[in-house]
Amino acid sequence: MDKISKPLLDSFGRLSPDPYLKGDFVFRYRAFGEGRVKGDKVLWGGEGEFFQSEDINGYAGGMQRRFAPLGSEAQEFVQQLMADPGKRNMFDAEELTIGVHQMRVIADDEHTGYPAPEGFHHDGFDYVAVTAVAQDNVNGGTSMIADATNEEIIVFDRPMNPGETLVLDDKAVKHYVSPFTPKLPGQARRDVIVVTVKAND
Repeated sequence: MDKISKPLLDSFGRLSPDPYLKGDFVFRYRAFGEGRVKGDKVLWGGEGEFFQSEDINGYAGGMQRRFAPLGSEAQEFVQQLMADPGKRNMFDAEELTIGVHQMRVIADDEHTGYPAPEGFHHDGFDYVAVTAVAQDNVNGGTSMIADATNEEIIVFDRPMNPGETLVLDDKAVKHYVSPFTPKLPGQARRDVIVVTVKAND
C-alpha cells in the first residue's frame, strides 16, 4: 500500500472546481502539476496546461486546459511513488516527463458522479499510474481495463481499494471508471491521483 498521509487526504477538500465540465453540476474538483523525473527524483515545473486531442478525449479534448496548481502534499506523494523501485522500474526509461492530476469526483442524492465521462479511453501517453486515495459512501465507481483493440475484452473489473496503484501501458489498454451514486443519502466522493508518464528517449 502506498503511504496515504492525513495532509494528503485533507488536501482533496481544497481542490478547485474543474472549469471544463458540461452541465450545471460540478462533479469534479482537481489540481494539476508537471515535472521531469531523473532516476527517482522529481523536478517540478511547467506551465500547468494540459492538452489532449479530441481523438483521445471526446469529452474535453481539443483545447488547452489550465487547472489550479498541484499542492505540496500531492507532490510529496508522487515523489514517494517514483522512489518506489517496484513502481519506478515499470517505466522503462531513466528520464520521464510526468503530468499529475489530483481529482475528487462527487455525487449526491440528485446527481451522479462521473469519474470518466469520456468512456473507455487512452490518455495519450506511454504509461498511466492511477492511485485510489480515498472514497466515501460510493455505490459504483468500478475501475475497468480493456484491451486497446477490443473493449469487450476486460482484463480488470472491480473497484480499487484506497492505497492501490495501477500502472497501465497506455498504448496496450484502455481504461474507464463507471459512474457512481451515494450508498446512503448524502454526498459520495472518490479521490484519486493520476500520473501520466512519457518516457524521454
